[in-house]
Amino acid sequence: MWGSEFVKLPSHIAVIPDGNRRFAKKVGLDLYSAYKSGVKKMREFLTWVLEYRDIRYVTLFALSTENLQRGKAELEVLFKIFEEEFRKTLEDPLIHENRVRIRTIGDKSLLPAKILELVEEAENVTKNYGNYHLTFGLGYGGRGEIVRCIKRVISGDVSPPENESDVFRCLDTRELPQPEPDVLLRTGGEKRLSNFLLYQTAYTELVFLDKLWPEIEREDLLYVIQEYSRRQRRFGK
Repeated sequence: MWGSEFVKLPSHIAVIPDGNRRFAKKVGLDLYSAYKSGVKKMREFLTWVLEYRDIRYVTLFALSTENLQRGKAELEVLFKIFEEEFRKTLEDPLIHENRVRIRTIGDKSLLPAKILELVEEAENVTKNYGNYHLTFGLGYGGRGEIVRCIKRVISGDVSPPENESDVFRCLDTRELPQPEPDVLLRTGGEKRLSNFLLYQTAYTELVFLDKLWPEIEREDLLYVIQEYSRRQRRFGK
C-alpha cells in the first residue's frame, strides 16, 4: 500500500512488544485483560504489516526464558492466553488467505504440553505456505539459542561452521529463509535487546518507542518504516 512512498522497505521486522503489565496498571486492567489487549494489538499489527506486501517476515518475542521465571499466577494467565490464541490461529482467515507460514523458536521443552501440541499443529497446518513468515519466540532466549547451536555442532547434527554465515545453519532460525531482521521495534520505552535474536541482529536497525505495546497505532508502524528508510545501511563498509 505504502511501498511507492519509500526508497526502501524492510522485508523482515522483529518486534519486542513490551509494556503489557505497565499498561494494566495505567488503565486499571487485570493481567488477563491487559495481555488480551496486547494480543489484540498484535493481530492488528500483523494486519497493518500485510498492507505493505514487501514486508514478508515478522518475528515476535512472545515469551522469553526470563518471562518463565514470573509468578505461578501470572504464568497461568499467559499460558491460558497462548492456548486460546493458538486455537484461534488454526482457523484464522488472515493466516490462511495470505498463506502465512507459522514457526516457533526457543526451547519447546519449557512449554506446557497443551500449548506445545497447538504450536506444532499450527506449524504443521501452515508448513506449505510461503507468502509470509510469522515466527514466535516462545521459551526463547538468545544466549540459550547459541548454547543449543553449539550442542548441535558437538552432537554432529550440524557440521562445524567455517565462517560466520555457517553459524546460521545451527541457530533456531535456521529454517527461516531470511533470519536476519532488517529492523527491530521495541515498545515500552526500554532501549535494549533483552536477549532477543542476539546473533541475528548484528546489523539490524533498532527503533524504540516510548508507547506501551497495547497503545501503538498504525502510524507507529509507518514511523518505523520511514525511520528504516532514512537510515543508510553500510554494514561497516
